[in-house]
Formats: sequence, structure tokens, C-alpha cells
Amino acid sequence: MTYRIALPVGGRLPSLDIIDPNSSAVQRFLRREALAGYEPSTAAALLASFGRAGAGFSFVDVGANIGLYSALCAALFEPSHVLALEPTPSIAAIARQIADANGLTIDVQELAASSSARVASLHLADAADVSNSLESGFKASEQSVEVQTVRLDDLIESTHAAPLVMKIDVEGHEAPALEGARTVLERRRPVVVVEVLNRRNGRLAEAISAAIAGLGYRAYELAPQPTWDEHDGPVSVGEHRDWLLLPDPIDDAFIEAWSRWSERLSACTPDRSSRLPIIRTTLAAFRRGGVSEVKASFDRFRRASRRAT
Repeated sequence: MTYRIALPVGGRLPSLDIIDPNSSAVQRFLRREALAGYEPSTAAALLASFGRAGAGFSFVDVGANIGLYSALCAALFEPSHVLALEPTPSIAAIARQIADANGLTIDVQELAASSSARVASLHLADAADVSNSLESGFKASEQSVEVQTVRLDDLIESTHAAPLVMKIDVEGHEAPALEGARTVLERRRPVVVVEVLNRRNGRLAEAISAAIAGLGYRAYELAPQPTWDEHDGPVSVGEHRDWLLLPDPIDDAFIEAWSRWSERLSACTPDRSSRLPIIRTTLAAFRRGGVSEVKASFDRFRRASRRAT
């Protein structure tokens, strides 16, 4: 199956085949909102970082899910190595399929980043596959799978893929993942985008700040319209937010690049995606929630299409 979403102009590929608009939560979101609606501030920050890295850089995508950011990196730029870590077997399989369908070289590994190497339980969220977590009780979960965890320091040393850019989105386990990458952060000084969830009364933000303490990183909140105010580390802002961690103070060139990519992403609207496969989409929605979910699914698509026009 093929289902294509538009990519920002100026890259090596005009569109990305996400294969199926129904199988996973991220694929369904991209069907409804396309790239224009998918974490636009975060996406613009990563694209700006890739552009500044120059040809031949490495990107490590930690908690890659279907590998969307890995695919954007490989499709729009000229990296030497894209490493995507996704411990959920079924989702990692989708990431590999998307890479293959688009002719992209992405090293997808079924590993979970943490502060030590061990076998751990990955709790599979009942509600959505984007919330699978190593943290027990993070979301309601009746099932789990055993996964291998790894320290990013060890993995990056073994693959010789010292990253210039990293993204870490691991559903509440970001601080241990950063603890396991301290040598990389200290010696290689990559740009890092990290998710900071508004949970546990701000303690997740505090733990992430503690994990990078003493490394000289500056933190910037990736709000929909960032102020680019500098912090010593992420802070709880009352809602879920990604943060940009830079080894040096942000400069005007980065902010201008973020603005350019933000504008290009805003043009990647649902009306530029493939035509919706009506029968498969209807059946998938019915399996998820019956007639009410079918109606809700098509109402969301109509609203997204109207916004795009």
C-alpha cells in the first residue's frame, strides 16, 4: 500500500510514502493533519539543526516510533548515518517499511535508551502506541514486552556514529536516557531535542535538568511561537513541550532557519497528501470504535481539508 504526504520544498524528495494511513497512531495523525500539524515547532528545530550540520553528519533518533524524523532527515538532507531506536517490535517494523518504501538508508534498531544495559519491560499503552514506556504506570497498560536497553554512550561508540543531532522522546524515561549519553554530550556536543512531559508535578523536567547539569547546555522551550529565552535546563511550563538543548547560545541564524522551515512545513497540508483510501480507512476506523469512530474519523479529515484550503 502507498500513502504519500507532502514534504517541504527544497529537499531531495517531494513527498514521503508512509505506506498506510491507518496502522499506527502517528500514521493516522499524518493522515488527518499531514506534516503541517505534526509537532511543527519541533520539526522546524530539527530541520534547522540538520541544515546547519552540513553534509555527512549523523542523527540519532531515540524513541523514533515510525521513524518520521529519521525519514525527514534522510529524505531532505545528506547525512552519513541515521540511527533510529524504537523498542516496540511492531512499530519498528513500520519504520523499516517506510525507510525501504522511500529508498532511505536508516538503521532501525529495536533498542530502548536508558542509563544502563539490561533487559527491561516495555509497557504497551492501552490507548495509543505512542505512549509505550519503560516507566511502570506511565499510562494504563495491560501488556508488556521484554526489550533490551542500552546506554547511548556505548551504542554510539560501537557504531562510530557520533551524532551532531539527537532527538529523545521516550515517554517519561528521558532523564535516564540522557544519563546514559553523558559522555557523548560532553565530548561530541550534539544539538538535542528532548520531550519534557508535564507529569509528576514537574519532576520530569527537574530530572532532565539534573541529567545535563554541568555540561554547559542551554535550553530553549519549543513553544508554537518560541521566545528563545535561555534556561540552564528544561523547566515545567504547565503542559507537554519539547525543548531544544544547545551546547552554545542560540544565534540569529538558527532562529531565521527555524522560521524558514516553519513556513515550509505549514504548506505541507492534508490536501497535498494522497487521496484517502476510503474502504481501508472505514474498516480501520470501525475496528477501532465502531460507527461512531468512522463518523469521527471522516469529520476530522473534512475539518483538516477545510483548514488547508
